[in-house]
Amino acid sequence: MKDVVEIVYHPSPSMERLYLELTNRCNLSCEMCYRQNWQEPLGDMSTEVLSSIANELAGFPDLKEVILGGIGEPTIADNFRQAVELFAPRYEVTVTTNGTTLDDRLIEFLISRGVARIVLSVDSTDVQAFAAIRHQNVQGLLESTRHIAERRVMGKPEIVWEFVAMKSTLPFLKETVRQATQLGVNRIFVSHILPMRQEMMAETLYHPALSPETEKTFQEGFLLGLAKGMDVILPQSQLRTDRHCRFVETQSAVVRWDGQVSPCYRFLHSYPEYVFGRRKQIEAHSFGSLREQSLLGIWTSPEFMNYRYKVITGGYPSCTDCEFVNGCDIVARTDMDCLGNAPSCGDCLWARGITVCP
Repeated sequence: MKDVVEIVYHPSPSMERLYLELTNRCNLSCEMCYRQNWQEPLGDMSTEVLSSIANELAGFPDLKEVILGGIGEPTIADNFRQAVELFAPRYEVTVTTNGTTLDDRLIEFLISRGVARIVLSVDSTDVQAFAAIRHQNVQGLLESTRHIAERRVMGKPEIVWEFVAMKSTLPFLKETVRQATQLGVNRIFVSHILPMRQEMMAETLYHPALSPETEKTFQEGFLLGLAKGMDVILPQSQLRTDRHCRFVETQSAVVRWDGQVSPCYRFLHSYPEYVFGRRKQIEAHSFGSLREQSLLGIWTSPEFMNYRYKVITGGYPSCTDCEFVNGCDIVARTDMDCLGNAPSCGDCLWARGITVCP
């Protein structure tokens, strides 16, 4: 008789981090963004949903951080200031922003409310390179960084820069690191691009393989930051056996602007991505809606708990290095994998550390 293994879940309010997408609207149209290749309705999180979240969080004793981010630009949401007021007194609040709206009044508001960190998208400090990607002038963002550093109180807020490494931005990595050290930035996260459009595949540095020149530039940027006392977090550039989901391992959930609860940013919306040159359709996946269920009820649902268990124990396929990947129809979508898991995380480059999110 064969052994029978039964998995028993013990529901608990174990959430430690909560990501809130206050809006999926944005004031920019960046070249590498999800928004370049999707068709979804636009909107802001309602006051009712936001208030219900704030009221429920007392029931999650392990909750430490609330991240105001998502795919949209949170600072243009109608309820952005309300969200900061609701969560900053009780939790570490991180604001992820493209930085273009950070005028003196908004910076003063964020500092006065004790926001823990501000994450800014700075893919290059070169004026022309930045403009080609984000269609904005980088000088305003650099000045905003300076103002935050000069006004912060007892080291708060921490300043984080995000740098998307592409063929067009890599030549400016070292100069970006150098300027960051001068402006008071605490750390830079360097992430490889995950193409959302076929033409962006030409910008990848890791596919088909990382060149010695790219590796050298990464190391030079890292050492420059180290010498100046600033962390430069580099991405992985090749497939490794280990897979780590930052969202699951930090006991996180993501609430979309319309109240749908997803496990991570990757499943927040539907869009195509190109994984090592293969087109993959990402389908938004929700474990429930806050318009119909409580956050605790969704978090402790058997479906969400089973998903987290499978991810954290590695109980899902490794599609990216599977010998059958080029002849597999299942791998073209994320609805389900070959083991019956839904949604499918088998091709996730975030779990590989190739794509990095703070």
